[in-house]
Amino acid sequence: MSTKTEKLYYQNAYIGDFYASVIEVSVIDGGYDVILDKTAFFPEEGGQSADVGFIAESRVLQVYEKDGVVHHITDTEPTLGEHWCSIEFESRFEKMQCHTAEHILCGIIHSLYGFDNVGFHLGEDEVTFDVDGVLDRAQLDRIEEMANDVVFSNIQVEAYFPPENKLPYIKYRSKLDISEGVRLVQIGEVDTCACCAPHVSYTGEIGIIKILDFMKHRGGTRIWMVAGKRALRDYRARYENIKKISGMLSTPQSEVATTLEAYVTETESLKSGLKAARLRIAELEAGKVKKTDKSKVFLLSDFSIPELIAFSNIANLKVGGITVALSGCDGDYKYVISSHTVDLRSMTKEINKALSGRGGGRTEMIQGSFSATLAGIRAFFEK
Repeated sequence: MSTKTEKLYYQNAYIGDFYASVIEVSVIDGGYDVILDKTAFFPEEGGQSADVGFIAESRVLQVYEKDGVVHHITDTEPTLGEHWCSIEFESRFEKMQCHTAEHILCGIIHSLYGFDNVGFHLGEDEVTFDVDGVLDRAQLDRIEEMANDVVFSNIQVEAYFPPENKLPYIKYRSKLDISEGVRLVQIGEVDTCACCAPHVSYTGEIGIIKILDFMKHRGGTRIWMVAGKRALRDYRARYENIKKISGMLSTPQSEVATTLEAYVTETESLKSGLKAARLRIAELEAGKVKKTDKSKVFLLSDFSIPELIAFSNIANLKVGGITVALSGCDGDYKYVISSHTVDLRSMTKEINKALSGRGGGRTEMIQGSFSATLAGIRAFFEK
């Protein structure tokens, strides 16, 4: 049984390179399970994804902790003995920025509204946390403003294990009911929270905190956020999008929303007018149909289902048998079939089976699609 791993990330969150001894290696599916005597790799824990990096030449793909032992999953097998190890510190630091930012936000939310943090996810691409109360955009804007004031104040962030006999007298937040081995992360008077993850030493290192979005979730609120370098990347991506839209609309970036709103309104008006015009064209085409006592198949290129229906409503009055209105090409036809003399609902299964079709409807009209050819459709109905 392995002894507990010495956790260097508790001693110093900024350790990126270190020497450690490989004391056990086990073969597992897809790689190797490696145990070191000490490690700076933070395992997947408390909603935060694990650090990655290298043990000698072996790439660390995942890290987890079990019974105080930290396990490193690697792609190749390192030899027993001492090796130079390194974590991808840029990724680690981004998580430190985001995790500390989450503490600040949750501390402010708790102090203002009494809501507790009941969920947290810090992955490689997304940061979310859940609180057990409902917040609106105006409240979140205030929280965000206060959180960034904390960042700009450059408050010291302290992580420590308080003596167990002192713990009952310390007021702190915790998602879990724990009483032993509690590690507290204290951000001045802003927040004190039980947490096992690495954090920045001063809030100024976060740079900026941005709440991106939120939604009601299980009676509370789920919040999406970014901070630090991730916030910078998010801003750049949004800036590039606005820049492209600005160029497409030939309008200054500051006026994009107003211009786009006017463009959308005009587009919807044009679409409505076009829809009315196409329905009128369908009705005019139907007006050209000559009366017949037989069934008749009509091919109407690029007609939509509503347009086929508009055509059929008029054409059906002139066709004594079955009116078949088609749009499309061989192997991919949309259909609207109507009749005032035949019960189409009772024929639907037979029609679809014969012409590789799908669809249904009412006694006087059915609609759907055929995978048959035009010749096959004509042969079936115009016999």
